Amino acid sequence: MKNYDIRALDKIRLSGRFDPEQTGFPMMWSGSGAEMIVSATVLEVEISCKYQSHKPYLSFEVDGLRAQTFSPIPGKHWYNVFLNLDGSKKHHVRIIKETQPFGNDAAAVLTLLRLRTDGTFHQLPVAKRRIEFIGDSVTSGEGGRGPVSFMEWVPMCFCASDNYTRMTADALKAEYQVVSQSGWGVYCGWDNHPDSNLPRIYDQICGPVNAQGAEKSYDFSFNPDTVVIALGANDHNAMKGEPYTDPQSGNVYKLSDNDEGRQKYEDACLSFLQHLHKINPGARLVWVSYFTKGTVADCIQKAIDRMRASGVEVDYIVPFDFENYGRGGMGSRSHPGLMSHKRIAKALIQLLK
Repeated sequence: MKNYDIRALDKIRLSGRFDPEQTGFPMMWSGSGAEMIVSATVLEVEISCKYQSHKPYLSFEVDGLRAQTFSPIPGKHWYNVFLNLDGSKKHHVRIIKETQPFGNDAAAVLTLLRLRTDGTFHQLPVAKRRIEFIGDSVTSGEGGRGPVSFMEWVPMCFCASDNYTRMTADALKAEYQVVSQSGWGVYCGWDNHPDSNLPRIYDQICGPVNAQGAEKSYDFSFNPDTVVIALGANDHNAMKGEPYTDPQSGNVYKLSDNDEGRQKYEDACLSFLQHLHKINPGARLVWVSYFTKGTVADCIQKAIDRMRASGVEVDYIVPFDFENYGRGGMGSRSHPGLMSHKRIAKALIQLLK
């Protein structure tokens, strides 16, 4: 058995934003992963984990089989990925973080440190595409594979593996990364919280948390050829919901469904598209909407039209109407389930092919 620093092996593909100055591979965003091909009878991984209230979850996949999904116990421990396989064959392994970063558990840390095996690693096929997904709870996988009856908001309701992001990337043989937060929007969060917007933290490694160098500026080394934006549901909820009152300042925030509010939202969408194009000038921009009509859909479409008028093409697709997706496609917590994620992936795959 030989030990290997997971960052020292150039044949391991690490996906997901992280701070390279940290030890090992801190798995921060939903869908972060380590992928490898190894000929061995045994493979183990050393994981460092700590948390207070929100347990991070991982999945081990071996040759397409979901071998296990679990939450590592606090501390630094070795975990068996597979045992007693045919060492003369090449085995495809993926270690995937199923859960998003949780800002309300500042102590949560999950890091892959070392690999231990009796075999050898092989070069992975070169990825044909590089896709970045930006979104909210749907992109984070909230409720993705749970029963309709499960309504608790806890990490174990999240699923990055059976998610449209993973399905789309696999079908297109793409390397991918995810930047998403449940409840967040383009302008504000579902509850009108003004800080719960993805544009505010997009340039950081992992803005929702403050551990593992997350607050540092991201170097945009991923360089995607496609950026998919799947936002708008929470802005819609904010327009329909109650105002947010800051408990410290007493300031009240509300995204209103009137001329002023609609203009603010349209401008926020346009500003984010302009910034994404500036940061990723070679990337194709695709906006996934969950509404066929209504204020949010109209504002997004107007922002895209303004973007196109400036000479930058932006694709716009509506895989299904968010208010009707539940027919055969409902998961936990009133969120899209497995069938709905397949529908989103199918629409994206057809577009991006």
